[in-house]
Amino acid sequence: MFISNEEKKYLFDRIKLVEGLTKDMSLAASEITFLKAKIKILEAKLAPVVTTKKPKTLAQKAKQAEYMRKYTAKKRAEKLALEQK
Repeated sequence: MFISNEEKKYLFDRIKLVEGLTKDMSLAASEITFLKAKIKILEAKLAPVVTTKKPKTLAQKAKQAEYMRKYTAKKRAEKLALEQK
């Protein structure tokens, strides 16, 4: 069977085009795999971590309330001192 030079050139060009496309597809497939893995990692980091607080005893609550009273009084005094200047 006889193939002209033009037909031969056309076929070789098509072969090169197909080879280039398969190479691009291979690169795209590997990049998709990489990005899927990256998404999984990022989604795992974003997942909310639920921690339960240990309930406070009455003594701890009283101590915290006393601390907050002192802290609030101190901040009010500082603010008043700044306003009077």
